[in-house]
Amino acid sequence: MSKSELKNLIEVLKASAIPSVYPKLDIPKIPDSKINPARWTYKRLIEYIRDFEKELDEEHEIGARLVSFGQVVTFHIQDIGYYGPDIITFYGITDKGERVQLIQHISQLNVLLVAMPKLKDKPRRIGFIREEGEKFESESEDKKEEMKRGNS
Repeated sequence: MSKSELKNLIEVLKASAIPSVYPKLDIPKIPDSKINPARWTYKRLIEYIRDFEKELDEEHEIGARLVSFGQVVTFHIQDIGYYGPDIITFYGITDKGERVQLIQHISQLNVLLVAMPKLKDKPRRIGFIREEGEKFESESEDKKEEMKRGNS
């Protein structure tokens, strides 16, 4: 059998076998912007943060405590964001002044919100500031790009 004949035979078999074995399904495509689990989770986190911050006094600001592999990490939450359909990101600073970034899949999200002594004269409040589209002055260009991609 020549290559040409073999190619024709394959095409005939595909045309006759595939439709009966694999029926074509017309599944509508839903735009990512309508159903985005990370965006939904982000919005819920903002609500939790707002509620938590309402109870804080002027000497404390919001922080997060993470326990993983027997180690405890506590940091001041500076900002949160999301990327695509499944990633939540926390940006912050430890009490030692170290910058931290936690990248978390939404299915693994476990964050303990804690009251932490403020780092500056005025406590930082992120819950009421963080509205759709608002950016903090301190955001780097990379972070702005990440946030843009996450909001799409």
